[in-house]
Amino acid sequence: MLKKLYIKDYALIDELSVNLGPGLNILTGETGTGKSIIIGALSLLLGERTNTDVIRQGAKVAVVEGLFNVPSSSRWDTALKDKIDLTPDGLLLRREVHETGRSRAFANDSPIPNTLLSTIGDLLIDLHGQHAHQTLLNVQHHLDYLDNFGVDSGLLQHLKESYKRFKSLTTKLENHREKESRLQDKRELLEFQLKEIDKANPREGEEESLELEERTLQNSERLLQTSRIISDLLYDGEGSVSEKLSAVETDLARLSGVDTVFEKWMKDCESARITAEEIANSFQAYVSRVEFDPQRMEEVRERLGLFSRLKKKYGGSIEQVNQFRERTRDELVKIETMGDEIEEIANELEEEQEKLSNLCRNVSELRKKTISELTDKTIKVMEELGLKNSMFDVVLKQKEESQGPVQIESRHYGVSYRGIDSAEFLISLNPGEYPKSLSRIASGGEISRIMLALKAVLAEADEIPVLVFDEIDTGISGRIAHVVGKNLREVAKKHQVICITHLPQIASMGELHFCVEKKVKANRSQTTIRPLKTEEKVVEIAKLIGGEEISESAIQSARELLGA
Repeated sequence: MLKKLYIKDYALIDELSVNLGPGLNILTGETGTGKSIIIGALSLLLGERTNTDVIRQGAKVAVVEGLFNVPSSSRWDTALKDKIDLTPDGLLLRREVHETGRSRAFANDSPIPNTLLSTIGDLLIDLHGQHAHQTLLNVQHHLDYLDNFGVDSGLLQHLKESYKRFKSLTTKLENHREKESRLQDKRELLEFQLKEIDKANPREGEEESLELEERTLQNSERLLQTSRIISDLLYDGEGSVSEKLSAVETDLARLSGVDTVFEKWMKDCESARITAEEIANSFQAYVSRVEFDPQRMEEVRERLGLFSRLKKKYGGSIEQVNQFRERTRDELVKIETMGDEIEEIANELEEEQEKLSNLCRNVSELRKKTISELTDKTIKVMEELGLKNSMFDVVLKQKEESQGPVQIESRHYGVSYRGIDSAEFLISLNPGEYPKSLSRIASGGEISRIMLALKAVLAEADEIPVLVFDEIDTGISGRIAHVVGKNLREVAKKHQVICITHLPQIASMGELHFCVEKKVKANRSQTTIRPLKTEEKVVEIAKLIGGEEISESAIQSARELLGA
């Protein structure tokens, strides 16, 4: 619902603010007061294109604001749930047109692109009359109206879920086949890589062990020579450390008989001699193991060279090489099992495709039955609204595709989450003429009455909360005007309706009545709007009946209309 409309420096409007209510809101006023200017400003708020001509003379920017209470709807959730954050107050839309030609849009004070503003407008308001902001003229919405009118929502939900599963399985199957193709192309390479690593079979810690052995073999001669020198110095040579420590030990033993303090030093000396002898023995054992083996040196170097090549190709370390080996082995296993997975997915897809085809067929049959009821009701209401000899039809089409996923009997069709059908509403207003698309109807008044007829029939199905009718009374009067008013009042039970009218029969149906006036202030014309109280409504409707000269009979007639 549009709770409040604010307009500033737009055309003849200096500043205007109006609080609207639920149900039927009537706008009346003399010709030229600016009623359609208000509707034009509202269309600007819904994303319509504009130019700087709408800016009031002397101003730099025109501003239009609307505060909406947004009801929960599937279309809103689908299109805008993640794009617009609603506040407890609702949704505040603002559009600014600057003298530079720049146009800016805001939702709850956050800038939004004009394309998003148009999407929001499509979900909130239908403008009927001289303005083109009408979702019923958009063929893409016709199937939704048909479904909401008479097609079981549970069946449509099953169709949507089946289509979603079908698309998911189709994507999954395509991805698996592409992956299998890529893996098959790599298979020979993977097998070569695995064979190369397996042949080398590097073990954990082997590289470090070989590097140590290589250093030992490279320095074997120096190790032998140095080890012999150290062994001679410690034990084997004449005047070795062991021999000298032994002599000192003997002298300390003699002195310990004189003074016991030397006994401790003697033991320390003995310990040092034993340590020197043990070191010498260790060197002798080490020397016995060291030998220069050119053949072994070549083997070690070849093995290390192999490791180096493997690391360059498959990773920076032997650990990474082995990790690559495991991944390669896993990929080869996947190639072997991929065919089974693909077959399983293909079987699931075939079953879902058959289910989807059955659902599409059932939904199409139900839509065909629904069309008959919708057309009969719509034609009846159109005749009540004075559109005699009119024809209304709904054309249901399917797009055949040779490779379409949905098969019904021997034919294949393309499919979407709504099934295989598309729908279009067609109208003929003159006998002998074939029904044509709604968008090709020229008369603003006729369009408004056709829209009213459809809205009256589709009131339950239509999720758009606000309907605006301008020029709906063009070319009608008397009984037809009364019927139009009754239908507006009926539609207003499910929607907020804003209607500009010159007919008292329609104006008297309003739950809220606003008078649009043009005043001159400081030598400039200004459009204003004010809500009417009960007695003011009587006077305003009397003006619609008898003109500016209000007679007692006009007052009485106005009271009777309001009372009725």
